[in-house]
Amino acid sequence: MTASIQEEFIEKIMKVIDKWSFEMCAFCDDGAMISIEGMVDFKCNKCGKSMTPVAYLGEIAKAVFNYRDQLENSNKE
Repeated sequence: MTASIQEEFIEKIMKVIDKWSFEMCAFCDDGAMISIEGMVDFKCNKCGKSMTPVAYLGEIAKAVFNYRDQLENSNKE
């Protein structure tokens, strides 16, 4: 069971990194970034959330915390 948890974790991390690399929304699956007029910041055209490096790092942190929880739960069983 641990192998599948690890594979899922790696897949989630890679997905967030790909979104970051291709300037896609960290939260939406099909969200594309649009420039906020007069600013260097971007926001998603689908959900409207602003995208900064912190948003992507936050999604990576969520994946890490979920992985730890799943790993601990599988070790207790």
